[in-house]
Amino acid sequence: MIADVQTVPEVIDDDLDALLGALDTPMSVVDQRLRTRFGQHTIVWEGDASTFQYTFVGDAALEVLGYPLERWVGEPTFWVDVVIHESDRSDAVSYCALATGLKRHHVFDYRGRAADGRVIWFRDFVKVVLSPKGIPLRLRGFMLDVSTRYMEMSNYKKHESPSRDELDAMSA
Repeated sequence: MIADVQTVPEVIDDDLDALLGALDTPMSVVDQRLRTRFGQHTIVWEGDASTFQYTFVGDAALEVLGYPLERWVGEPTFWVDVVIHESDRSDAVSYCALATGLKRHHVFDYRGRAADGRVIWFRDFVKVVLSPKGIPLRLRGFMLDVSTRYMEMSNYKKHESPSRDELDAMSA
């Protein structure tokens, strides 16, 4: 479910700039703003653009996924190695690295794994913050749980009519 970097609408730039603030906006302020707007389970975060190591993660990360906040900021590859579901890991990291390298804000969906083993679908909104020299410096973003949407789509697909090929296979 990774979108093509070229297809992300341009309007997202202004929206993310407003939602995630400037580099000097304290992340606690950003966290409160986003949790008020999108709900208390919105995971707000900030990280290094070159390593993807988190430098801030809001309390909702513990509430939603069950991992101690210290792991998010203390383990350099925590998001990659622990949070992202193994089936989506390569695509999610590649997409984020490509979009970041292109200096583009981006949005992507992927599965995450909670500490208790649950699988959760996330939509991750990412703002690329550039240095004065135009180099990606920081990433600021937030994750929303979109699992319900994926479950609804899955249930819909279960009730779709069989394709012509499936009908032919059944009658053979």
